[in-house]
Amino acid sequence: MSQIRIVSINREKDRFLVCPFVMSWGINRVTDRFFRSLKGPGVTAGDVGVALLDSFAFIERTGPLELSLEEQENFWRHDTRYRTYRAFVRNNDLVEVTNYKDKEYWVYAYPPRIGDDWDDEVWRGTVPAGASAEELGQAVLDAYATIDEWKKAHDGRGASGTPDRVQDHWTGGKEKDMGVMTVSVNREGNRILFLPCVECWGMDRATDRFFRSLRGPDVTAGDIGGALLDAFAFIERTGPLELSLEEQENCWRHDTKYKTYRSFARNNDFLQVSVERGKPYFVCAYPPRTSDLVDDEVWRGTVPAGASAEELGQAVLDAYAAIDEWKKAHGRRAGGREPVARSVALCDGGEVLLPGPGEGFAERTSAAGEVLLAFERAGRGGDPVASLYLAEAEWDAEADGGEAWDEWLERWEGDNGPARSVSREPCGEGPFTRRWEARNGSCLTVALLAPRPDGLAVMLCLDAARPGRRSKAVGRWEEELHRIARAATIRPGKTES
Repeated sequence: MSQIRIVSINREKDRFLVCPFVMSWGINRVTDRFFRSLKGPGVTAGDVGVALLDSFAFIERTGPLELSLEEQENFWRHDTRYRTYRAFVRNNDLVEVTNYKDKEYWVYAYPPRIGDDWDDEVWRGTVPAGASAEELGQAVLDAYATIDEWKKAHDGRGASGTPDRVQDHWTGGKEKDMGVMTVSVNREGNRILFLPCVECWGMDRATDRFFRSLRGPDVTAGDIGGALLDAFAFIERTGPLELSLEEQENCWRHDTKYKTYRSFARNNDFLQVSVERGKPYFVCAYPPRTSDLVDDEVWRGTVPAGASAEELGQAVLDAYAAIDEWKKAHGRRAGGREPVARSVALCDGGEVLLPGPGEGFAERTSAAGEVLLAFERAGRGGDPVASLYLAEAEWDAEADGGEAWDEWLERWEGDNGPARSVSREPCGEGPFTRRWEARNGSCLTVALLAPRPDGLAVMLCLDAARPGRRSKAVGRWEEELHRIARAATIRPGKTES
């Protein structure tokens, strides 16, 4: 199967920056070893289309490249007024065009970004294979028109409706808009630790250059609110900092009995308070963590702008009360109670025995006939963000699955769009000996297969939505998939005499 080709287009006012993706160290990465920057009101659809076709030609003739870290981090520095990548992505509208050789082009338009991760596309279009430069460029202009309409409808904010992030470009000596300011709050017993998050190397990171530790049963809502307001004042007057790796790794070591961050995170109840100048405060409470992995919040509240310290502190106490109620209902760990083992019959009379998943997965009924058992992990608002399921699939006798692989991948792309990366390789997870994977911005699927002698295979799968936005959670779900696979047993059916 031919390799997918991807070109990114970033629009900053009337400038279009066109950069191709190339394979580098096994992953598609953007490069500016070839780029086109089109600027001015006279840029036509034909100009955009020619730049795209030139980019695809570069990908085709160049092949894989070994890009240095410096190249990967600085490809975007062309015809832009922004000094950091974070500010660049926040203020450049993104469109991606993908294509397999001799097949149609896919054009994706995305909502405003916060960082490297972005939401599902707001528009998707196709252009026939062999289309002219003008037709291809017109599809890109249509995509940008959709982004403009989307921003009008959503007040320029990201798809989640959260406040805009900091715009940290050079302001020529004027006062800089701090954007969203965030303070992390960790509760251990009757001690509450407040750590502000400052911008460091383009990301928000917790620091203890300022911190507050409140301990004892007599801590009041006013004390908590005062600590929060002091932390926000520190962020506002300090601005970006260059924190050493040692500082980043040890900021939590205050008034705690734990010696490692993993133990600290597992035993400190966590919430975040964020605010944008002149706007309400957002208080988000999270379930118990495993190291630095944070699930969707279990409670969210708002406090009006200009609220008193006592009102702000009371919202924090309400958030912790919600965490306590959540732990009573779900147990101390986010995974909940011990999963119940399952027994599933196969069509040939065989049987699969496997443990049920933890990590918040709940059993559901699947509409797909080949799915034997399915579990879903719900995210914010109750919408599913991941699923684990057991199914039967066709299998060819060839070692790599032969046509069964092609059919599986074709069906996957029909459901999720073109894959950005695919792989198939041997594995040794219990009875499962083959591993297939397909990924793009919308979905990641990992399938573990146990071939059977009757032309079928038992398939244990993980589907994760928007893997780029929740990479740590996806890693945890993959570990759960492997745990289930290693504990599974497949019993053959009785042979006819």
